[in-house]
Amino acid sequence: MQAISGLFFSLSLVLAVVLGGQTIDYTWGPALVALALSLATGAFQMWRLGKQPKSAWFAFVVILVASGWILWGCWGSPVSEYGRSDALLVVSALISCLWAWAMPARGLAVRFILAALALLGLANLGIALVQLRDPAFAWPFASRPAAFPSGLFGHYNHLADFSLVSALLLTARALWARDSLVERIVQVLGVVAAVTCVLICGSRGGALSLGAGVGVLSLCFGLITWRDKKRNSGVVIAIAVIAPILIVLLVPLAIAKIQQRRGAKNPGEITQVADDRFRLMFAGYAIQISSSQPWTGSGSRSFGWKKNAAADPEKEKISDQFNDDFVHNELLQAAVDYGWGGALLIVGAVMMTGLTGVAGLAGRDEADPSQKAAMDAVACGGLAAMAGTLLHSNLSFVCHTLPGAMYLGLAFGFALPRRELTREIPGMAVRLAPCLLFVPGAILLGLIGWRASQAYHTLWPVLFGREATERSVPAIALDHMQRAMELWPSSELVGRSGHLSRVAAAAENLPAAEQQAFLTQAVNSYATAIQLNPYDPEWPLNRATALSLLGRHDEAERDFERAIEIQGGMERNFRARYHFASYLYQRWYDAWVKERRAGEALGQFLRVRELLRVSAQQNGLDRLGKEGQDLVKTVEKTIRFLEGAQIRPEPVH
Repeated sequence: MQAISGLFFSLSLVLAVVLGGQTIDYTWGPALVALALSLATGAFQMWRLGKQPKSAWFAFVVILVASGWILWGCWGSPVSEYGRSDALLVVSALISCLWAWAMPARGLAVRFILAALALLGLANLGIALVQLRDPAFAWPFASRPAAFPSGLFGHYNHLADFSLVSALLLTARALWARDSLVERIVQVLGVVAAVTCVLICGSRGGALSLGAGVGVLSLCFGLITWRDKKRNSGVVIAIAVIAPILIVLLVPLAIAKIQQRRGAKNPGEITQVADDRFRLMFAGYAIQISSSQPWTGSGSRSFGWKKNAAADPEKEKISDQFNDDFVHNELLQAAVDYGWGGALLIVGAVMMTGLTGVAGLAGRDEADPSQKAAMDAVACGGLAAMAGTLLHSNLSFVCHTLPGAMYLGLAFGFALPRRELTREIPGMAVRLAPCLLFVPGAILLGLIGWRASQAYHTLWPVLFGREATERSVPAIALDHMQRAMELWPSSELVGRSGHLSRVAAAAENLPAAEQQAFLTQAVNSYATAIQLNPYDPEWPLNRATALSLLGRHDEAERDFERAIEIQGGMERNFRARYHFASYLYQRWYDAWVKERRAGEALGQFLRVRELLRVSAQQNGLDRLGKEGQDLVKTVEKTIRFLEGAQIRPEPVH
C-alpha cells in the first residue's frame, strides 16, 4: 500500500502543478481527489507516527495548534469562499506533512515523489524555454497572465518556488541517499532543470531563496561530517561554513543580472528590486490593518478588501498597477487574516520543526548505513526546502496555491525527526486502527475534490480552454457558468456570470424583451455576488451600471454610492466616482434636453463636477487619458452654459 499511496501522492502533485498552480480553489479539484486517495491508501502506514521521537511529536503538536487556529479563522471568515480556499490549503499541507513524516525514507513512496519532482522540473524547463521565444505559449491553458517564463504555472514566482524546492530536495537525495544509478541520474537532471528554471524565469526572490536553501544544505553537510567524525572533518566543516557566506556575497550579483534582464535602469536599487516599492507599500498596509484586530485577524484573504480603506491615494501613485488580494508576504498575510496570534503560532511551528530537525540530524545513530543515508537525505532536503520556500514566501504569495501548500507540507514532514521501523511491523489490528481516523477524512476530501473537479470541467471551455466561449459564444458560456455555480458557489463565478449576461444583452438585433431579461439576470447575478462577498467594489459598481440600463435609477445610485464607500482610497483602481459621474451626467443631460428640467440638471451637474474633482485628486482619471479629460471639459462647458442662462441649481436629495 505504501507504493500505491506514493503513486497517488505523485499524481496529486502532478495534477496540482499542471492544472491547479493558481489561487482559484476549484482548479485544485483533480489534485485533491488524488490526494484523498493517497491519504486513504497511506493510512495503513500511519501507525508509524506513534513510534516517532517525542521531540518530533512536540513540534508536530505546535504545527497542529497553528493549523487549528487558522482553520478556526477560516470557519468564521466574513467571506466564506475565501475561508474554504484557505482551509483546503491548510488541510492539504497538513496531510502532506503527515504523509512525508510517516513514509519510510528509503521506501518506494518517497522515491516516487522525488522522481515526480524531477520529471516536473524537466517539463517546466521545456515549456519555459518555449516561452522565452513565444511568451503566449501556455500549455495546457489558452493563455497565461505573466510575460516571464512560468512553465506549467501561471506566474513566474510560482515556477521559481516550485523549482527551488525541487532542486533542494533532489540535491539532498542525490548527495546522501544510496539510490540506484538510474534514480540518481534522474535526480541530477531534475536539479539542473529546476535551477535553470529559477534563473531564466526572472524571479529575484526565487534566486535569493535558492541561495539560502543551498546555504542550509551546506551547513547540513558540515553537521553530518562533524557527527560522523569523518576524515578531514575540520576542512569540510570550514567549507560548509564559508559556503553560505560566499552565497550571501554572490546572490546580489545574480539578482542584479536578473534585474538587467527585466529592464531595470539601476539594478542595485532596492526600490526596483521591490517592483517599484509596491511590496513595501503592501507590507505597510498589512501592518496598519493588522493593528485593528491584532490577535484574531480580519478573516481569510481579508487583505484584499481591507487594503482599500488603508490606501492613501495622495501619497501612493502606483496602486492601479498592483490591485492584488495578497500582501506578497505570507507572514504579514497571516497576521492580517488570522491575527498576530496565528502568525506567531506559524513562526513557532517553523522554529520547532527546524530546531528538532537539526537536533535529529545531529543525533542520528542508525546502525544501517543505507537507511541512515536515506534519512539524512530527507532531513537535509526538508530543512533546506523549508528555508528556501519560507524565505520566498516573504516576497510572494507562494503558499496560496495547492502545489505550494503541498510541498511546504512535504518539507516540514521530511524535516521532522524520524525513527525507521522496518523490523517492528505490528499486527493487522494496529495497522488498521489509524484508518478509522484518516479514511473518513480522505472520503470527505475526495468528495469535495470531486465536486470542485466537476465545476472545473464545466468551466474549462469557458475560462481556460482554447474554445474561449466566454468571448466567442456568451450565451453558451453563461449556461456553463450557471451549472458550475451550483457545484461551487463563488462570488467571482456569479459576478462573471453577470458580465456574460451584460455581454449577451448588448448583442445586435436582440429583441427588447430578451435584452431586458439578460440585464435583469445580470442585476440578479451581481446581487448574489454582493451577498457572497459584500466587500468587493466590483459587484455593486457593475450592478449599478446594469440597473441604469434598465432605468432603475434610484437603485443604481445607491449601488454607485456603496461602491464608492467600499473602494476606499482605491479610486485609481475601481474609478467608482468617475463611473457614477458619467452615469449622472448622461442621465441628467437627457432630463434637461428632453424634459426641460434645467434646475434639477444643474444641481446634478455640480454634483458630477465634485465627483470628478475627487476622482482626479485620487488619480482616478490618469489611466483614462482623453476620455476622462473630455468628460471634465464637457461638464464644465454645460455648467457654464446653464449658469450663463441664469438657471438656479436645485438641491440634490
